Amino acid sequence: MNKKRVLFYSSVVSRKMFSIQGFYRTDIQILRDLGYSVHLSKTFLDYLFFWRYDVAFIYFYRYGLLSALLSRLFGKKVYFTGGVDFLEKDYAGARRYLIQKIFFKMCNFLSHKSIIVSTSDLLHVKHIYHGKLPSNIVMSSHVVDIEKFKHYAEPPKEKIISTIAWMVHVENIYRKGVDKMIRVFAECAHRIPDYKLLVIGPKGEGSIYLQKLINQLGLTDRVTLVGTVTEIEKIDYLKRSSYYFQLSEYEGFGISSIEALLAGNVLIHSGRGGLIDALGDNGIKINDIDNYKQIADMLCTHIQNTQEEQRAREKQKGIEYVESRFAYPKRMEEIREIMKY
Repeated sequence: MNKKRVLFYSSVVSRKMFSIQGFYRTDIQILRDLGYSVHLSKTFLDYLFFWRYDVAFIYFYRYGLLSALLSRLFGKKVYFTGGVDFLEKDYAGARRYLIQKIFFKMCNFLSHKSIIVSTSDLLHVKHIYHGKLPSNIVMSSHVVDIEKFKHYAEPPKEKIISTIAWMVHVENIYRKGVDKMIRVFAECAHRIPDYKLLVIGPKGEGSIYLQKLINQLGLTDRVTLVGTVTEIEKIDYLKRSSYYFQLSEYEGFGISSIEALLAGNVLIHSGRGGLIDALGDNGIKINDIDNYKQIADMLCTHIQNTQEEQRAREKQKGIEYVESRFAYPKRMEEIREIMKY
């Protein structure tokens, strides 16, 4: 029997991003494990060739609209998923919020099932439908590969603070709070002289901005913009890292934070958006992400005063939290059920 063919779409710059971004890679593997033949697309024009696919699996409720429209015109099944950051009005602003609201409703109208990935996104979606969710909206969190990221005893933890961010655009640096993290580090670098700060992710105008900031703050020998790394390298960095920062203004889900928690890091985070689901009560939650001195004091206090036994308990608690909520089989079974319809 021939496998059903899924045309997997996102408006990425290059197909390489389907292997770099963990949430793409995981869902592609899930679809393959469920028996689908998966083909990748970064342009809606691929959906004109209706004889080449049976199902449209589309990431994000904006640029995916044309892909969904063509798929429905040709009688294909359509599934949407991914975060919806701009439905957070305080973060997006009135104009971007309105645009996202319109696009989400149009995309969802064309979708057989829309798979929301966090509780915060689900609440925002419910709000734009005046408190009542359409029947085609379901929730299934992103997941991580437990065995790959789980930290045991090796490699040993080092005096490293890390974060992962897409540095191609400056806007993402602001949203992720990477510049805030560097300013926090500048406040307390003299108190933790052996610690280094690593920023991992593709470079661009965002990394140019960050490098200027690093130079201004005199941190060139303490802060490294690592750039793009392989999956194996990323896992190694997270497992050697001791602290992970996520001072996001808003986070659709926060999969890198989950990976860092599973890799045994203490999370310093804003708790906003999807981080509510991603981290629960783990880590150190920051209410005022612009109070750099206060955050620096909290970080240094934890580094200097936390006993090894307490640190081990924190690490184990975080690992168990991730294992119970974000294991690969969970989303696979949920998508199996969702795609029956």
